[in-house]
Amino acid sequence: MRISTSMMFDTNTQNLQQLQTGLYRLQNQMSTGRRILTPADDPVSAAQAVVIGQKKAVNSQFVDNQGNAASQLASLESTLRTASDLISNVMVRAAEADNGNISDTSRLALAAEITQDFEQLLGIANSTDAMGQHVFAGFRGETQPFAVSGSPGSRSIAYVGDDGTRQLQVDTGRVMDVSAAGSDVFMRIPEGNGKFAFSAGATNTGTGLLGASSMISGYNDSTYKLTFTAPGVYTLDVTTNGVPAAPVTGLTYTPGSDIVLGPVGQQVRINLSGTPATGDTFTVEPAANQDIFTTLDSMIKALNASVSTSPATQAAFKNQITQIRLNLDQAYDHLITAQTSIGARRLELENLSVAGADRDLQYQSDLSKLQDLDYTQAISDMANHKMVLEAAQLSFKQVSQMTLFNYL
Repeated sequence: MRISTSMMFDTNTQNLQQLQTGLYRLQNQMSTGRRILTPADDPVSAAQAVVIGQKKAVNSQFVDNQGNAASQLASLESTLRTASDLISNVMVRAAEADNGNISDTSRLALAAEITQDFEQLLGIANSTDAMGQHVFAGFRGETQPFAVSGSPGSRSIAYVGDDGTRQLQVDTGRVMDVSAAGSDVFMRIPEGNGKFAFSAGATNTGTGLLGASSMISGYNDSTYKLTFTAPGVYTLDVTTNGVPAAPVTGLTYTPGSDIVLGPVGQQVRINLSGTPATGDTFTVEPAANQDIFTTLDSMIKALNASVSTSPATQAAFKNQITQIRLNLDQAYDHLITAQTSIGARRLELENLSVAGADRDLQYQSDLSKLQDLDYTQAISDMANHKMVLEAAQLSFKQVSQMTLFNYL
């Protein structure tokens, strides 16, 4: 085969360029610490690195969301703790008011204190977060959720937020609530013992006093009305599912004894003491929802009223306080339950954060195996490429200087 001078020069030039390109690539790898500079370097590994990088980015977003959710839940829990502490204080004041020896002056002082507690609780319910959004307004964060009208003792509360709860996706397939609607926290609180309410008639003139009430074997949502027709005798009216049953008359009342109501398997127990007057009524009915503000306002109204030395008036006041204390118990338990739910979510976030950090380390390790440069191998390859390039350059120099004219 005949090799021309131009062909020899072209071939050697191409070879030198290839060797220089290889050396340049090694230099880039060593300066960046990456084995794969372009997908062409290792198409399979490059594709795997893209997939893992995407997973790592998604995981990083979840970790950020978890931190954001944890911050919002911590703030929410703190706000609810403040509210529950306030209600706990009101419960203590209600117990003081339930003392039969307390004077009207002391009751008025308690009413003034509860009025301040009402305003403080309203401020908590209308509080805002660091972004200026109302915490308990649902999705209507820019709207103040609770509006009050009327004067202490006769106020009405309106909730103008919605039932929405803000959410964040904190993991694959896990969307977590990071807020609470005010309607759930402050408005939908069952009266009485949570299942049914035991109350005295507003026009009672006797000294009948409400006692403990509880379920024995269940409650079928019936309404039971005890109407005293004579001293120590009452009539029982029962309404179930809106259908009244025939009245049971001539029932005997024993002060301080439990009264069992309802059919077997669906019985409740109530306790009544004192001496009800003829015409007095006492009712057991399904617990309705009552907002916490109405409970406090009812307490203010009861404390501001004058309680004379009349046994009937004192009994009416005590019955009011008994119902208020039960409603306060329900409100307090409701707030504690909300805090417990938040605590469970915060614990879940801690576990998710640990798992997310572990996944991030695994993704980093996988990417390192696919992309990172083995410096020991790279240094050896570079020395080899340099030696080959120098040898090629030297041989090309010697060959290129060969000419027939040197022998003529």
